[in-house]
Amino acid sequence: MSACIFWQLIKNRCNRVPFHPVIQVLCQRSIHTKCTCAQSRNQSYKYKQYQQYIQTRQFSTTNIHRAVDKVTKSFDEYYSAVLEAHKSNENLILYKYREISKDESEREIQLRRWMFNEAVDIYIEKSDSPHASALRRGHVEFISQALQRMRELGVHRELACYKALIKVFPTDIMVPRTAMQVEFYHYPKQQDSAHEILEQMEDNGLMPDQETRDLMEARFGKHTHVVRKIRRMMYWFRKFQNTNPFKLPHYLPLDPIELAILALKKMSVDLENEIKVFKVTDQGQQLFIASAQSPTQRDMIRKHSESVPLYVEGGYLVWLRDKWQTYFILRSDSDSKLFQYRTKEEEDEDFEIETIFDTEEPKQLAPRPSVHQQEDGTILGMCITETSTKDSLVSWIRCLQEANPNLEKIPIVFTLRSPEEGIVPVEDEDIKTEQLEPSK
Repeated sequence: MSACIFWQLIKNRCNRVPFHPVIQVLCQRSIHTKCTCAQSRNQSYKYKQYQQYIQTRQFSTTNIHRAVDKVTKSFDEYYSAVLEAHKSNENLILYKYREISKDESEREIQLRRWMFNEAVDIYIEKSDSPHASALRRGHVEFISQALQRMRELGVHRELACYKALIKVFPTDIMVPRTAMQVEFYHYPKQQDSAHEILEQMEDNGLMPDQETRDLMEARFGKHTHVVRKIRRMMYWFRKFQNTNPFKLPHYLPLDPIELAILALKKMSVDLENEIKVFKVTDQGQQLFIASAQSPTQRDMIRKHSESVPLYVEGGYLVWLRDKWQTYFILRSDSDSKLFQYRTKEEEDEDFEIETIFDTEEPKQLAPRPSVHQQEDGTILGMCITETSTKDSLVSWIRCLQEANPNLEKIPIVFTLRSPEEGIVPVEDEDIKTEQLEPSK
């Protein structure tokens, strides 16, 4: 075997082990071969890294097989065995991924993805042993339990993990041979399990790619109900994936400041809105306050009467996918002149016929309210604090006084309540009202 063909075979080989016995013998013999050119030396170094990963994974796989004595339906047993193997050798993931992200959050995502996929791969290897059944008995229960654990393990938005679960289904066995088998739901239990995988992907906003479709077609055929669903998902997801005006990143940031900024951007309707982050000290701890205010709102505060109070209300909840933030608003009473609606008698007068002898009443244009002026009040600012306490809101008002000097002369009333958790009736006793006197 020439060196070129040999290295091409090593390059195209997947990370599944062990190799074929003949290839293993060739690998052991070629490791002692002297490389004469720079390219061969580079390939030899890469092969040593790959050989080190093979030996490490063979050792961990042997321990996992010992931990799981027989083929079982429980996903938890395989995942626990992989977790113990990783604790005994933390460098195992370093051989799997050639480039590990320096970002701590991204590295944590790679670790969770690797551990989930490794548990599924070990189950497939054990199910494909000579003593196991070709139908992989219990794989539907294994997939169902893995789907329930995905959100807990933090891999519910990983497309690679769903592909690993699809590979658990045996190939070519459940492919219908006739049109009658297609319409009468061939292997219904397995197709229901595949539907659960696709529905969970749909609920988490994951669009299947061509590889996912090929994996489904190899296991259920091209005309089954599962493949029809995945085709519809690929068609409609492409049409609606960019329709959300408040599009969030695929992975939400772990930093609470970045989460607060995303929430304020989602709620801000004014394009001129400015988001600032203030750092304040409360009881020896440094806390953050994310504030959102536009030049129009500052102009409203400047024109506000010093005898009319302003209100700080909250906390209210805003959801960022599966995470929520508590926010507060600074508002004033609404202007009743801006929201005057015609009565029924006035509307009926439009149907009366007027003549030239009727007296004409003077008419004028009504002022148009801005996006901040609503019927229940005028929004003058929003904020998200780290602790969501009254002390942090007082600090927020003092931070706003730098750009809004008129706030020092206006009385401010704090109307605070705990954020709603579900549908809970709010009683008057839960509302605490305090007033911040204007500074003299």
